[in-house]
Amino acid sequence: MRLLIKACSLILDLNEPRGVRSDESILIEGNRIIAVGTIPADTPVDFVIDGQQRFAIPGLINAHTHSPENYVRATAEGLPLEPWLALLYGISEPYSPRDHYLCCLLGAIEMLLSGVTSVLDHFWMVPAPTLDALDAGMHAYRDVGMRAGIAPLFRDAMYDVEAGEALGFHLQETFYGRLNDALPKVPEMIALQDEFFRRWHGAEGGRLSCYTGPSGTQWASDDLLIESMAQARRHGGGLHMHLSETRLQDWAQRQRFGKTPVAWLAEHDLLGPDVSLAHSVWITDRDVQTIAEHGACVVHNPAANLKLGSGLAPIRKLIDAGATVAIGADGSASSDNQVLFEAMRLAALIHNPREDDSTRWITARDVVRMATDGGACVLLHPNDLGKIAVGHLADITLLDLNAPNLTPLNDPLKHLAYCETGASVHTVIVDGAIVVDARQLTTINVPDILAEISDRAAHRLHHKPVTPEVLEAVARFSAFQQHIMKTTTFENLV
Repeated sequence: MRLLIKACSLILDLNEPRGVRSDESILIEGNRIIAVGTIPADTPVDFVIDGQQRFAIPGLINAHTHSPENYVRATAEGLPLEPWLALLYGISEPYSPRDHYLCCLLGAIEMLLSGVTSVLDHFWMVPAPTLDALDAGMHAYRDVGMRAGIAPLFRDAMYDVEAGEALGFHLQETFYGRLNDALPKVPEMIALQDEFFRRWHGAEGGRLSCYTGPSGTQWASDDLLIESMAQARRHGGGLHMHLSETRLQDWAQRQRFGKTPVAWLAEHDLLGPDVSLAHSVWITDRDVQTIAEHGACVVHNPAANLKLGSGLAPIRKLIDAGATVAIGADGSASSDNQVLFEAMRLAALIHNPREDDSTRWITARDVVRMATDGGACVLLHPNDLGKIAVGHLADITLLDLNAPNLTPLNDPLKHLAYCETGASVHTVIVDGAIVVDARQLTTINVPDILAEISDRAAHRLHHKPVTPEVLEAVARFSAFQQHIMKTTTFENLV
C-alpha cells in the first residue's frame, strides 16, 4: 500500500537551523518512507492525507515505562523510591494475563493519542514472571498497532535490603524483603526468556521486539546480569535495566562492588549500544565518560525522579560527552501519566537551577532529539527510526497547526518542548498504518476497553485500606532511606 501525506506545512528536521522544512510531501510504501519532498502529481498512491496545516514529526519514543503501573496511578505521594516500592508491591495484588493486556492497552491509548508511537516496557509481573503474562502484553501491543519492546523485569537479589539489614533496620522480615522467595532461579528465568524471544522477537514484521530486563544492579546477582547480557546478544536483542536511581542505591552498590556500578558493568562487558540504562542519576564524571565511550544509552525520567525525590541525572554532562540520551515517562505510579511531551518539558526546565552558566542549559533541540533520535537508539533502530527520511520506518505523528498550543507558531522546536501537551495530535501512523485518525484510535474500541479497566480496577487491592503489614514495611524502608540520606554524601562514598 502507498500512502501520501500531501504538502505538509512543516516537517521536523533537526539538521535544519529552525528544525523544520516547509511544504513537502511524504510518500510511504508498506512500512517505509520512500520519498520526502516534491512528489509528482501522477505518482500512484492508495490513500492521501492532506498535510496542509499539519506539522509532521517522527513518532515520539517512550524509552522507559512499566505498564502494570497503569492500574495504580495516583495512589501515592510523599515517599522516596525505597518505601514507595514497598507500598507499590503491597497494593499490587496478582495480575492475570487479562490484567496485563489491559494495562498495556491503557498505556498505549494514552501514548498514541499524545503522539508516542514506540515504547520500551520494563514489564514487572506479580507474583512471579510467566509466559502467559508476557504473551498478553505482546498481544496488546500487537492489537493496538504500537511499536513496542518488552523487557521482562527479573530480579534475584536485594542488595539494598541486605545493606539495610546489616545496619539493623530488619528489612528482610518484611513482606517486601521476602518477595524474591517466590521468584524462579536464574536458569529458569533465562529459559523463560529464551522462549519469549523465540515467540515474539521481530514479530509483526519487526514492530515487536524483546529485551532482557534485569531490574538493576542492586536487585540482580552477577549471574543474572551476565547471563541476561549474553542472552540478549545471542538473540540480537538488547538489555534494559535501572541504574543508580537514588543515592541509597549508589551507596549500597558501592558497598557491593567496591566501585561504581558503571565501572563494574564496564569491566564485565555489560555496556554497549545494545544496553539502555534508565535513570542514571547518581553517576560520577568518570561514569559519564565510560557510558559514552561504550555507546550505552541513558534514559532520562524527569517526572519520576522529581516525584520520588531521587535527584537529577547529569544530562548536560552526558550530552557533552557524546552519550546517547533518551527520555521516558516511567511507570504511571511514579509519574502518573504516559505523556512524553510533559517529560520533554520537564527535562528542558528542571536542570536550569543547578547550572549557573545558562549557555549549558538543556535546549528545546536537546529534548526533541532525546524523544526521537535517542529513543531510536534504545529501540535498536538508530538508522531507521526517529527521523522523517527516506528509508526510515513510517512512524509519524501529525500535529494540527490550528491547535492553541501551536498558535501563534513562533519557533517550532520550542513549541514542541515547552508548549505542546499532546492536545494538538491529529493523526498517528505506526509502521505505515494509520492508528489514530482525527484524534480517534482506529484499532480498538476505546470506550469498551476503558469501561472494563475501570470495572476491574475498582475491585482491586489498591482501593482498600493499606494493610498493617505494608505500612510496617513502608515505615522501615523510610527509616533506612532517611538514615542513609542523613549520614552519607555522594562525594565521600567509597
